[in-house]
Amino acid sequence: MKHIFIVITLTIFSFSVFAEQSIQDLNHPELPPLTLNMADGTSIKTQNLLGEPYILHFWATWCPYCKKLQPALQKIHDMGLNVIAVSFKEDDNAYPAKALTNRGYTFKTAIQADKIATQLGIHGTPTTLFINEKGHVVWVTNSSDPDNANIHLKARTLLNSIKAK
Repeated sequence: MKHIFIVITLTIFSFSVFAEQSIQDLNHPELPPLTLNMADGTSIKTQNLLGEPYILHFWATWCPYCKKLQPALQKIHDMGLNVIAVSFKEDDNAYPAKALTNRGYTFKTAIQADKIATQLGIHGTPTTLFINEKGHVVWVTNSSDPDNANIHLKARTLLNSIKAK
């Protein structure tokens, strides 16, 4: 009788964990498959990033708010979370990767991503997406505050998912 109770308890617990995970996934939309054209001439397919969380930071070289946020993103990148800057709405003579390098940032840069921004419904800069290891967008922010506690909390949450493996 004791064993039956344990089995029933474990079964109910496993259903509740599964239900919680399903609800979480429903609350967080899946990022559609994207191909990011990188400044170095390569491309990154977001489908190849599944299994690891990452951040997509939509920005432009002319955006002062983006410039203000980027030191915090570099710190997050240095902690081990993949940050990809996604440049859009650029002037014709802009060199996004060079701008980031000149500022001392080392995260990768996707360029000419206007169609991707439109596909995702992103209109303004900065727009930063936090994506979990399943490819679900778990948080979106337009904050430019490098001290925004939520940015750091969400980044730590994603980092902890890496360390939990």
